[in-house]
Amino acid sequence: MTATITAANGAGTTEPLTVLSPYETRWQSRNVTHDLIGGGIAISLVASRPRAGELALLYLTEAEAFAAAQLHLEETTFTLAETERPAVSMTYAVNGQIVCELDEETLELWIVTIGYQEVIP
Repeated sequence: MTATITAANGAGTTEPLTVLSPYETRWQSRNVTHDLIGGGIAISLVASRPRAGELALLYLTEAEAFAAAQLHLEETTFTLAETERPAVSMTYAVNGQIVCELDEETLELWIVTIGYQEVIP
């Protein structure tokens, strides 16, 4: 995957070598189930939350990986533009941890994992 991530506040961009597979995202239902006094249930239908999950980004160097992690510490939203798989593209905010680690297999490449919550611009 060819990705570019841009901070909305102008703090910069980052271009990982790839968004690691398997790419996974989740949608959270917000429907509410009500138990009725006389038995049965009623459902209040509410639109689902936008997708959320973790992005695992691969970088060639330690400096690039730590710069990407630092960029994600900005108090802003980010736009992920993915050219090979457009469905992956989105605007998101960091939600949860930012993890920067040395790839165990190569001991050369770096992985930055970002917890995200999609936001609708």
